[in-house]
Amino acid sequence: MAPKNRESGIGSRESGKRRCADGGGVSGGRGAVALVLAGGVGSRMGRPKQFIELLGKPALFHTLNAFEKCSAIEKIYTVGDEARISALAREHGIRKYAGCAEPGESRAFSTRSGLLLCDEDPETIVLIHDGSRCLVSPDLIEGIIAAVEDGADGAIPATPVSDTIKVANGDSVAKTLDRSELRAVQTPQAFRLGLLRRIFADREEDFAAATDDACLVERLGGDVRLVPGERSNIKLTSPEDVILAEAILASRGSRDDFAGLLGLRGSHHGASR
Repeated sequence: MAPKNRESGIGSRESGKRRCADGGGVSGGRGAVALVLAGGVGSRMGRPKQFIELLGKPALFHTLNAFEKCSAIEKIYTVGDEARISALAREHGIRKYAGCAEPGESRAFSTRSGLLLCDEDPETIVLIHDGSRCLVSPDLIEGIIAAVEDGADGAIPATPVSDTIKVANGDSVAKTLDRSELRAVQTPQAFRLGLLRRIFADREEDFAAATDDACLVERLGGDVRLVPGERSNIKLTSPEDVILAEAILASRGSRDDFAGLLGLRGSHHGASR
């Protein structure tokens, strides 16, 4: 592992433990905050995917509700359509909702925009999450926070890759990667607020093309910890994902919910997709 760079805000941290709402109260440390990126236009889906209804409620509701239910989270900030997100939060009782920023021209610029809302202490843990990952669980949120509290500079959920991955050279195979070394990365990704502020205060070209926030910490030699992700923590990217997401949500509810979903799939609901 690369040596710690304390001048960049990368160093060991005081450990602590938290519990989510379904596992007890918060213990130790400051409360964390969530920054949910929900400004996408849904080009592949044909509509903003964060507002697609899943079992009668917008996908973004399910995202925000997971952070609402985790007592380690004190505030929820968002990036996206302020009027629409604020109305959603009021209608569905998201009491931790604390504000919304304008989205940027890329993911990284949206993150920077959202961080401007955060006036917390630099030691505060910030979880940056894609709003279209609407099945994130409070347990996963808790695990990500715990890894940073234990001293990591960042923590990200990841799952083993089950498919064989090949590197392409045009329409030919250049090489086959060892999938035992590969991980598929999810969100939320957690870091200290002070470190994020320093990263996004750099030249725009240093972060503009980043597809996730962890790679920016990795460049500084930071210790980014892998936490076991959840297979159900899918991202809505295509119409087929909506069907899967509703099935997962229904399976988390009552047997009647799941049976009702199957009935709808056999009638008009499935045709409307």
